[in-house]
Amino acid sequence: MEKIKIAHQTPAIAEYIQLRVEVGWGSLDQKIAEKGLRNSIYQVCITENDKLIGYGRLIGDDAFTIYVQDVIVKPSYQRKGIGTKIIEEIMLYIKKNYGKGCMICLLSSKGKEGFYKKYGFIERPNEKYDPGMIQIL
Repeated sequence: MEKIKIAHQTPAIAEYIQLRVEVGWGSLDQKIAEKGLRNSIYQVCITENDKLIGYGRLIGDDAFTIYVQDVIVKPSYQRKGIGTKIIEEIMLYIKKNYGKGCMICLLSSKGKEGFYKKYGFIERPNEKYDPGMIQIL
């Protein structure tokens, strides 16, 4: 029998890296991944039979600027509500722990913008906000 569980903890680093690879985000050095995950504000792991199938986290200053980061679902589990559960857990945590004026940011994967719009996120640029920028080493 399959057992799907939700935990608020750091995943096994090797499983996290493998999940990134499976969705096409590429690998990371294990020490870098470990440090980054350790410094997260909040984490959501979804496992089936103790194997990581979905993950998401919050990063930022833990006060007025936070980022939804790494919402990842194993390809064979996509479109089965796993990503929805991850973002719902994250949004619940945000509502319980942050107040008015907190800026919640994220970078959506191309084509996934509609998923995040359901949770109140808006696309940039728009009439109020300029476009964002990133640099990846």
